[in-house]
Amino acid sequence: MNLKRIGVYLILVLLTFTIPVTGIKQGEFSNKELSIIVGPYPQYPTNNSIIISWETNVQTSANSVSFGICPVCSEIVYDNSSKSFHEIELDELLPSTKYYYKVNSDGIESNIYSFNTCFEKNESINFIAYGDSRGVWDNWLNAKRVANAIEKEDPHFVLHTGDLVHNGTIESEWIDFFNVSNFFHNSTLYPALGNHERNGESYFKYFNLPNNEYWYSFDYGPAHFVCLDSNFRNSLKISQLLWLIKDLRQNKKPFTIVFFHHPPYSSGDHGSVKYLRWIWGIFFEIFKVDIVFNGHDHSYERGKVGSANYVVTAGGGAPLYDVGESWWTIYSEKTYHYCKISVDQMELNFQAKKPDGTIIDSFTIQK
Repeated sequence: MNLKRIGVYLILVLLTFTIPVTGIKQGEFSNKELSIIVGPYPQYPTNNSIIISWETNVQTSANSVSFGICPVCSEIVYDNSSKSFHEIELDELLPSTKYYYKVNSDGIESNIYSFNTCFEKNESINFIAYGDSRGVWDNWLNAKRVANAIEKEDPHFVLHTGDLVHNGTIESEWIDFFNVSNFFHNSTLYPALGNHERNGESYFKYFNLPNNEYWYSFDYGPAHFVCLDSNFRNSLKISQLLWLIKDLRQNKKPFTIVFFHHPPYSSGDHGSVKYLRWIWGIFFEIFKVDIVFNGHDHSYERGKVGSANYVVTAGGGAPLYDVGESWWTIYSEKTYHYCKISVDQMELNFQAKKPDGTIIDSFTIQK
């Protein structure tokens, strides 16, 4: 009797393991579950290289980037290491060139997107500057409106003045940010650290930046760009100041643009961070910086101090703040917006625009 019962149990166990597999091809379950949750997006472009990054919800081992100067994307670079966050560098590229690309992870393929290698010094460029997109408060509604408008501008790259998310230590907020910011697929993003990033690990995972990634610089076409860390801990560091002075002294580009989070000049609710005027502002004047972009006060304001135009662009999606006027103010408005800039060897053209395309402010700098 016991032997019969044991036989029945064995048959039931075999059926339990056999029935779910019947009629299912190998890998079918994993393909249904696998998805790309962030990206793909381009990072760290140079004249002849770029990094393509993306993230999958599970680890994958057969990863690749296909690319080319036409949408066929006939060239392929592989990475067979098992992981969920992927970075593949493409090299031996042509400068000032638009490429198309797509990624593949264990058979899951992205759409076809594009990127630009860095433009050479004598060529015109266009880019976007904006900030404070953190949209948890309204489920990213206004952040998505601004991001959609940026995508339509088709910029070569985008500067972000910080506070990309509400809490930089929460991974899901970064995933939400990427998912509402479709321009990321086709435009390199250069971010500055805001106070809401909280030096979270995700910031340094998702962005591949020059220098030490807290402060850095890069050249693109006829302009030199400098990103600083204005959070209190690093803003007072002599190492950052000495790096800034050396960087500005060595710069030979016609136009110089600086961006960081906390504004030295602001008529908004937070107001001016005055000590930054003395630590950094004096050198912006000495080295004739053209524009300083900041965030933090959720509004738009442009002022002129010495040679520099100080622009608070913090209408990227966070709840708006009231803004007034001060002795440096040329224009201010409480509104969601972004800044569109085009630059060639002789002229810089600036527009501040609402998501519906309305231009609220503009100016030109000529060399």
